[in-house]
Amino acid sequence: MLYSEKLRGFAAAHPCKTLTVDGAVFRYTLSGKASGRTLVFLNGGMNTLEMWMDYVDPLSDAFQVLLFDYPQALRTNQELVVGMHALFQALGIEKPVFLGASDGGMVAQIYVQKFPGEAGGMVLISTGGMDANTLKSLRRKYFLAPLMLWYMKRCNYEKLKPKLIQAGMRHIRNESPEEIAYAQDMFETIFQDYPQEKDVHISGLLADLMNQRPVTAEDFRALKGKILLILPDQDFFSGKMQEDLIRLMWEPEIRYVSGGHLSTVLKAEDYIRAIRAFLDR
Repeated sequence: MLYSEKLRGFAAAHPCKTLTVDGAVFRYTLSGKASGRTLVFLNGGMNTLEMWMDYVDPLSDAFQVLLFDYPQALRTNQELVVGMHALFQALGIEKPVFLGASDGGMVAQIYVQKFPGEAGGMVLISTGGMDANTLKSLRRKYFLAPLMLWYMKRCNYEKLKPKLIQAGMRHIRNESPEEIAYAQDMFETIFQDYPQEKDVHISGLLADLMNQRPVTAEDFRALKGKILLILPDQDFFSGKMQEDLIRLMWEPEIRYVSGGHLSTVLKAEDYIRAIRAFLDR
């Protein structure tokens, strides 16, 4: 089944709601066992909650599952985590377990640093640490980010979309033909109605990651034994960045998996098994 076909079934079974908290409009779905621990999924660079749709039903029997998009009113990552905190309070969520992929994993680290003692655990997928070494590497790699953000605000976005789809497909590694077709359909479906303002917003959040105060191992001491790292062997984040992430965490459980940066979506069943086993323990 292609992404576009699966999306229709998910939208029917899990219709999105909106909630305005302190002026920020959150688009979200909340599913599963209300009395269970709450799993909060944090989006990657497309900022679309639907990237997690395969994860909802397999985890909803034992957990409450929250998906949401990052509101455009929250322009920095500090504003975002403060807004998330207010959202959790409005929904009555305590001690959320964060599951963050790519920059979503970095947002989880910023939240834990900002609100010590308020997270119940972390599952970090295909991401890097917010440590000083990784941030320095990212600043070198993306020193043109401010210029690119300027261009994003002023370009003919419809003409840019095919190039953005091609850029997304460059994350393909050793996926099967079926998985490649799924990824192509996913990017084409997402970008069909993807507004320029949303892309400018998430690009701004990505650029702002490099302006954050670095985290340290001490920020995660309270989560000792409550952290799972799922690290693809052909990821966008280098082996050195993965090693730095591991050093930040206290007794993390580590799962190395085959695949690249898109495996979170393309190989969801493998990831769900690892997540479920970790949470059950």
